[in-house]
Amino acid sequence: MAIQRTEEIHGQGSGGSTKPDQASLTKDTGIIAYFTNNSVAANLIMGLLLIGGLISGFGLNAQVFPTLNPGIITVVVPYPGATPSEVEESITRRVEEAVLGIEGVDEVRSSASENVGTVTIELKDYVDDKEVKDDVEAAVERIADFPPENAEQPEIERAQSVSDVMTFVVTSQRDEHTLRQAAETLADTLLTLPKVTLVSLMGAKDMEISIEVTEQSLREFDLSIDQVARAIRASSINLSAGELRTQAGDLLLRTNQKRMFGKEFGDIVLRAEPDGSILRLRDVATIRDGFVDEKVIQEFNGQQSLLVKVEKSEAEDALAIASQLKEFLRSYEPPPGTSVEIWDDQTDILQQRLSLLVRNGVLGFAMVFLFLVIMLDLRLATWVAMGVPISFLGALLFFAPFGVNINMISLFALIIVLGIVVDDAVVVGENIITEQEKGGPGAASTLKGVRGVFGPVTIGVLTTMAAFAPLLFVTGTFGQILGSVPIVVIVVLSMSLLEVFFILPAHLAHGRAWSTGPLKSFQQSVGSKVMAFRDRVFLPQVAQAVQRRYFTLLCGICLLVVAGAMFASGAVRFIFFPDLESNTIRASLNFPVGTPFRTTEIAANRIIEAAYQVNEANDGTAFKAISATIGGTSRAGSGPGGGSGMTTASHVSSIIITLQDEPPRTLSAGALERQWRQATGEISGVESLSFRSDYFGRGSDVEFRLAHQNDETLYAAVDELKARYAQLPGFYDIQDTFNLGKRQFDIELTPAGEAAGLLPSDIASQLRNNFFGQEVQRIQRGRNELKVMVRYPENQRQSTQNLERVRIRLQDGTQTPLSTVARLKESRSFSSIERVDGLRIVSVTSEVDNSIVTPTQANGQVLNQVIPELLARFPGLQADQAGQGREESDDMASLGRMMVVAMLTIFVLLASQTRSYLQPLVVLAGVPFGAAGAVIGHFLLGYNISFISIFGMVALSGVVVNDSLVLMDQYNRNRAAGMAIQASIIEASQRRFRAIFLTTATTALGLTPMLFETSTQAQFLIPMAVSLATGIVFASVIILFLIPALVVILEDVKRLGRRSVPVQLQTG
Repeated sequence: MAIQRTEEIHGQGSGGSTKPDQASLTKDTGIIAYFTNNSVAANLIMGLLLIGGLISGFGLNAQVFPTLNPGIITVVVPYPGATPSEVEESITRRVEEAVLGIEGVDEVRSSASENVGTVTIELKDYVDDKEVKDDVEAAVERIADFPPENAEQPEIERAQSVSDVMTFVVTSQRDEHTLRQAAETLADTLLTLPKVTLVSLMGAKDMEISIEVTEQSLREFDLSIDQVARAIRASSINLSAGELRTQAGDLLLRTNQKRMFGKEFGDIVLRAEPDGSILRLRDVATIRDGFVDEKVIQEFNGQQSLLVKVEKSEAEDALAIASQLKEFLRSYEPPPGTSVEIWDDQTDILQQRLSLLVRNGVLGFAMVFLFLVIMLDLRLATWVAMGVPISFLGALLFFAPFGVNINMISLFALIIVLGIVVDDAVVVGENIITEQEKGGPGAASTLKGVRGVFGPVTIGVLTTMAAFAPLLFVTGTFGQILGSVPIVVIVVLSMSLLEVFFILPAHLAHGRAWSTGPLKSFQQSVGSKVMAFRDRVFLPQVAQAVQRRYFTLLCGICLLVVAGAMFASGAVRFIFFPDLESNTIRASLNFPVGTPFRTTEIAANRIIEAAYQVNEANDGTAFKAISATIGGTSRAGSGPGGGSGMTTASHVSSIIITLQDEPPRTLSAGALERQWRQATGEISGVESLSFRSDYFGRGSDVEFRLAHQNDETLYAAVDELKARYAQLPGFYDIQDTFNLGKRQFDIELTPAGEAAGLLPSDIASQLRNNFFGQEVQRIQRGRNELKVMVRYPENQRQSTQNLERVRIRLQDGTQTPLSTVARLKESRSFSSIERVDGLRIVSVTSEVDNSIVTPTQANGQVLNQVIPELLARFPGLQADQAGQGREESDDMASLGRMMVVAMLTIFVLLASQTRSYLQPLVVLAGVPFGAAGAVIGHFLLGYNISFISIFGMVALSGVVVNDSLVLMDQYNRNRAAGMAIQASIIEASQRRFRAIFLTTATTALGLTPMLFETSTQAQFLIPMAVSLATGIVFASVIILFLIPALVVILEDVKRLGRRSVPVQLQTG
């Protein structure tokens, strides 16, 4: 008997002639029979999938994550010298009103800050953003008298779907001009490379020509800033004067006197004196040709620097671009006194993480194959295992048509579906071998084996597809990131069905067993032990579970209760999307607006010093480089040329640390972030200081927007909400967007000024010209557009005494001190004014400590406890969830709606296969028990449940449904053959034990390498492996013990129902 059972599990009786049996050739018809009898056709299909998949795979682009379409249009209107209130009134409100009614617009947000107004238009899903942009441009053009005087033309842009490839850092110990020229030369040279199309210069201050006239010079020569500006504007021109038509030909007449460099402006004539002398611009002004006079520091490892960023569009290959860039850098010679090196190479992250997934996948596949070789004949093990590469490579053929690239998410989806692919092959292969043991080798037995499980395997795969399909309809950023998962799953499972029904049978129908000698003996020994376990241990326990079925059901319910209690008590917590660690850590420092640059610089240097301390404490293995921007934020231009820029603000600073690779680095980015935060400590007077190390930078953990018609009530509500945040456990970095701006002087006319005939606009324009300056013209010099400004020199724009000494020109040409015609009243406005859909709002944000409370729990506490109390205390207040919390809620709601449709679809599929309305409920009963096992697995291994875990549970449900359906199908066959209820389900358990055992072991083994992966880059994927690996173990016990008990309980219910019918008829 031992030998017989060993042959049963290894399929040793499948040897025989390699020719198809003639009876099957003449009797069997259909496509499955055709391929079973035609091994040439099956091999050609297999070769097509393998070779075609390899070719397609090499042609696919590789990137870390799918490229996201932001779905955003921005309208930016620079308004130099304007306060936030002026910008709100003149810019943002008017643009909001124009665009709010445009079709396809979901939300309109605006920010009115000093010197600029920005309106951000968020689009609805599935709209054509190009058409909406055209509508926005048309709406803005229709605004009357827009933009206001002194404001620049609106910049309307559609956020591009681009991703970073590589960032170069250019450093120099010479002057700023040398550094700027070296960076621009590098950027221009990079654009000449065939594969490079998007280059941006970052961190450079804007250039300008500043013509500075002192108050003393203006008085001495009886001039005003306005007069100087008019003279420059009239002299620095290129102007066509028409055409002279002569007999010798036509001649163009033109004035070509536009100045391009600062030194050329000095000869401009301001005035011709009566004595014949000429007053030129250089006689009264100092001309500076350089950068804007803002204090800002951009450093890389302590040296002044500029960044040159290379990006790519969705259609471009990051690895190919990076390869060309590295080859270019090896031969590139920067200008003398400068150096160029790679600062941030995103393809390094890409290669590390893709190799991590590939390594775990290959190792998992090797472990699966090794286990199959131990348990099955070498031929069966080989062809069952071959289902994985055939299905995966076959799926690659369809990646490009469906818009899927090689990235972490698509490879993650392949790992998810690995267990289901093996499951299909195991179930079909095992049934083929079983039928061959009964009826002998050949096509007839093979076809019987395939057809015996064709229905349940097909339906099982379709139910898995239906379970993943809702992710196709999830919207927003989350939907874009994970949208490729259902596509990959559906395509791979389709290839799996093709392989198990058309390719696998052809290889198992003909030929002999491959295992011989010691391998065969070892397999027989293992097989005999497994079968002995089945017959002597497993089957008696199944009989007991069926006999004591209600106690078995109670045990299953207890498992659900335990898992639920773990979740409810917080022993296992839910985090919607785990932080994916970046290779950088960013510290963002903000002081109150108007803080002197020196204060910001001292604080930034303290943060930098703390970073060096952390690196030394970790033996220099933590950080690779430190980049700091003090007194501003870098901005990249758009378009192929990139542009350049630096938004200056004396109160802000950012420090970015690039981490070392693993190894030598041993700590995660999150751990180093905490050390850096602790080493920095508290900084006096700071408004906000945040540290972030997550890849996506998804925003604050908790964010709520407040709005009210009364500003005082709104600000009181903001203070109250911040106070309530501070009382909640785990909340830190509590901030709001209601920040006071710079101190300002409001200027009002005195009676003397009114008597002199002055208007407020006269005072305002003269002061603006003197202190902010008057823009004379703009010139294009190379890639840079420069403003030509006329103003006071910097040393006369630095104190209130300078303001008091200003003389105002009256209408009769005379001058009088400012103090006689105007009074100054000090006030303070906002640093910025935020609006959403036409309402002025203030956002209140907070981060949370995940070791104390998860973001999901924190948002729930605020939404359910704090906000209702706040609304009751402040009538008329509006409070809306925003940011990450709102995105999670919207995603879950969207997914929940689609899951209802998916469950109905699954029920229909199962009902059609079982031909019953009740049996699908028994099949589906295994799903929650498998999920309960996954929860317990998370608890035992110390992981939180995340949305990634749920992916594992969905994949787990596919395996559970597949195995349960095969078991139920065998039970129905036994019942149809006349067997008793309990005997039928016990025999079905005995028959399907082998397939379920193999499926459980292969799925768990395939994910074992991922479970023991120590790399921090893999940590966010491990919960998926936990769900599948631990869940399948619990689910298999459920399938083999609880499902039989539920089947008999269902028959009890049916029998009870049949007994009650006559009673109802008699009483009726």
